[in-house]
Amino acid sequence: MEYVIRFAISLFDLAVFMYYFHSNKKMKPVSKVWIWAGFTIAAIIWTFISNIKNPYLNLATLLIVLILLSFYYESGMWTRIINIVTFMGIGMLFEPVALLLLHAMNFHMGESYKYYFVMVICSFVRGNVMYILSKLISKKGMQIADFPKEILGVLVMVFAFTVLNCCFVILLSLEAGSEKSLLMCASIVISIVLTDYFMLYMMERFNYLVQKQYEDAMYREEMHYKDIYYEEAEKQNKEVQKLKHDMKHKLHELYHLVENSDGQELSEKIGAMCKEFEQIDEKQYSDNPIVDSVLRIKFGRAKARGIKVETSIRIPKQMQLDHGDIGVLYGNLVDNAVEACSKVPEGQRFVKIENKYQSGILLLVITNSKTGKKNKSLKTTKKDNIRHGHGVQSVRKVIEKYNGTVSFTDKGDIFEVSAMLYGIEVRE
Repeated sequence: MEYVIRFAISLFDLAVFMYYFHSNKKMKPVSKVWIWAGFTIAAIIWTFISNIKNPYLNLATLLIVLILLSFYYESGMWTRIINIVTFMGIGMLFEPVALLLLHAMNFHMGESYKYYFVMVICSFVRGNVMYILSKLISKKGMQIADFPKEILGVLVMVFAFTVLNCCFVILLSLEAGSEKSLLMCASIVISIVLTDYFMLYMMERFNYLVQKQYEDAMYREEMHYKDIYYEEAEKQNKEVQKLKHDMKHKLHELYHLVENSDGQELSEKIGAMCKEFEQIDEKQYSDNPIVDSVLRIKFGRAKARGIKVETSIRIPKQMQLDHGDIGVLYGNLVDNAVEACSKVPEGQRFVKIENKYQSGILLLVITNSKTGKKNKSLKTTKKDNIRHGHGVQSVRKVIEKYNGTVSFTDKGDIFEVSAMLYGIEVRE
């Protein structure tokens, strides 16, 4: 009977853990048979080890079981560790509460029945606490893995020491055996957990402020590219007006040259006019005026650094893409390509853009030369990494907005970004 009760408690606790993990992480595509098999085997092992009544062995077994179960979910190492330690730390909070309940139960009942009665109550309360925590995390969308590694390391150390300190306090109170010591134990554990809670609250606020700062930066970036577009449009309009004015006078000159039959001067004038048109055509990379405005500015800076630019762009003149989104997408990706090229010896620097549109799908592929060192994390190598670290995130946001996909491929001395946006309609 004892094994059955303990097994039921183990099943409940592990189910609570999996629900907690499931609240903010996606489950891997694993067969339900394997999930239930692993879940049941883990509960059996934990039940068997718990009956040995060795606290250190119980703690180690629980840790191993939780780690193994966490691999059913798609998550990074830091997120796994923090979630596991948080679950165990909250469990530690109820150990002194259980001991106090056992001492407070004066009615006639077998010691084993008292023990399991208290364990069931504590397990139920702990499950509800974890349920509430899961809902809060899911609602606020907290992503622990987004924190810098230094902060994650501190969090792991704090939670690990919290669990160890709770264990030591509980063991000391068990050796003392008095109700006063148990009450002090409960107070200390609650104080430790509350301290951790306030620290987590501060981290959540920090996460919120960083996200807010990122959204503001992205909005300013969109406004910046919109301003660039309108400035370029105004500049182009002035150039067209100037060209029309100059062309009018030059046509009059050509007319007089034809009348006077001066063939040599006529040939020179026509040649000069052709060169002017060639210079104008060289500046245009795309029929889309917004894309062209962004690329002309970015490629102007690239050419100043000795970077060879190649383009193959065949997209509509007008698309249902927000001006700011175009600026964020093309601007950030070209900026990253230029940044990488700048570290390559002159003569080997190049940026190549392939941009196509077909049946509502926009494909953008940017290839650039780079140093042989791979950047697996895709983190910026610029000194101002706080400001520039959001570039890839901004691109991902735009891609998600249009239900698209993006891939980053590091080939050693060449880097390739491939983005695909869906549902892009052509404007008439």
